[in-house]
Amino acid sequence: APDDRRLVEHFDKKGLYRELFWSIMEAGFSGSRADEALHRASPVAILRECGAECGGGSGGGSEGLAHTQPPVLLCHGSADTSAPPSQSADYAAALRGAGVHVTERYYSGKTHTDPFVTDPILGGHDALLEDIVAFVRGERGDRLPALPALLPRLLVDIARMMVPF
Repeated sequence: APDDRRLVEHFDKKGLYRELFWSIMEAGFSGSRADEALHRASPVAILRECGAECGGGSGGGSEGLAHTQPPVLLCHGSADTSAPPSQSADYAAALRGAGVHVTERYYSGKTHTDPFVTDPILGGHDALLEDIVAFVRGERGDRLPALPALLPRLLVDIARMMVPF
């Protein structure tokens, strides 16, 4: 969530410096003005603020987000150093607080790009694709056929050393 100061610090340490982060998230605001405005770019903060109006909390009537939002599938690599997995967990909690059905999948040892770039390139069984298909179908189904490798592992391993994600 962009309003999470830990995330701002995390990105700053990764080279996405505060001023640039604030510029991206707040259309040019900087300094203390950006710090105050970050919550407007945060889905977690927006859900927190709407409370009962979103269908969650003690007011949770039949109107609101819980009855208009479809179920949500959040997928995240557990070894993601670009966007910490805690961000998905925080978003899932905020959605649940608004009454939205959320399914979370965390892929052990996977980085930011492994589930949707590296794994499909390497071929084999694609856990992310299988989870998406099962989620859309509403059932845990049979494993999908293994995919062919698109590139040799050596090339993929070299590329992974160069990609900052």
